Amino acid sequence: MSQDKPAILVDEKAALDLFLEALLRETEPAVEAPVETPTEPVVETVTETPAAPPVTETRTEAETPVEEVTDTETVVQTEAEAEPLPPGVPEWAREPFQAMLFKVAGLTLAVPLESLSGVVEWPDKLTEMPGHADFFLGLLTHLDTTVPVVDTARLVFPADRLPPDDDPLTRVTRIVLIGGGRWGLACDAVEEVVTLRHDQVRWRSERTRRRWLLGTVIDHMCALIDTDAFAEKLASGEE
Repeated sequence: MSQDKPAILVDEKAALDLFLEALLRETEPAVEAPVETPTEPVVETVTETPAAPPVTETRTEAETPVEEVTDTETVVQTEAEAEPLPPGVPEWAREPFQAMLFKVAGLTLAVPLESLSGVVEWPDKLTEMPGHADFFLGLLTHLDTTVPVVDTARLVFPADRLPPDDDPLTRVTRIVLIGGGRWGLACDAVEEVVTLRHDQVRWRSERTRRRWLLGTVIDHMCALIDTDAFAEKLASGEE
């Protein structure tokens, strides 16, 4: 593979606009405040009864009053965990999570670290896969496992966004392993690992199209991908 890398084929801003513009313009559904219904005051009728004679309590030295202790911190934490998550937020994102950023033809993608199976260097050669879709680049042998490697750009970009003469072999440098190591995503560069809270992501509440796209990492202006949905897409042969 040649060491000279050509300029990025797809303008990064155009790539971001393609996937993120609709997500950034989404507004969360308004939550209506509950309407308080006035209630009639309840008047209690108290019937006076003759006071009972005072009781003299005899306490031994061994007896000590027992104070009721309430673990306020535990109660608050339990209530917080029971709160429902906003629409589109998966359960694993309830707590802060880590995600790895990587580049694909000018577009930055993020993958949750817990669903990442590894990252390997691009090999000198892949085993060819005749009879398969064009986005399959070949087979990688990794840890005694044969891993199909795909051109990620061909899967995330519409056909008219990449030049027909685009050659991924002139720009890819790493393979991101997903789906338990059963699939490899060719990428141009691996970047940093970031820690995110669920409120730092604009989650998609509807995922009827591009199910692999979970949402937008707002501060990093990148797309967060669902590796399980991506693996299903590859297993089905869907382009």
